[in-house]
Amino acid sequence: MRPRHVLLVALVTVAGCGDDGGSAPPTTVGCKTAVEGRVTLVADDIRWDTDCLEASAGDLTLVVDNEDDGVNHNVHLPDAPGSPATDLAMGPSEQELEVTLDAGSYEFICDIHPNMVGTLTMGGANPG
Repeated sequence: MRPRHVLLVALVTVAGCGDDGGSAPPTTVGCKTAVEGRVTLVADDIRWDTDCLEASAGDLTLVVDNEDDGVNHNVHLPDAPGSPATDLAMGPSEQELEVTLDAGSYEFICDIHPNMVGTLTMGGANPG
């Protein structure tokens, strides 16, 4: 009886450690805040390094650092006026998206990898 009990515990332990295959790995850093109107979003292993960007309302340069060798990525702000986006670019590569946005929340996404999604929050304008 004991060997069967040990086998059951081992199977439950292994089953609990797998992933469901339907979710992306977690992001690797917390929310990133723009510095001097620039923020970098890194694509690696078919995921963004964060799902949260913060910046002051106004001008912003969103740098896309595609570290996925041989994989196309872009960044698209579908909720922003004009739906700005970079072109798809094969990694490794770096692109910049320059936008001017009012305060509010905007989704960012890679058009061909819908699991690569997050929120850009634009706060109040920079003082003076």
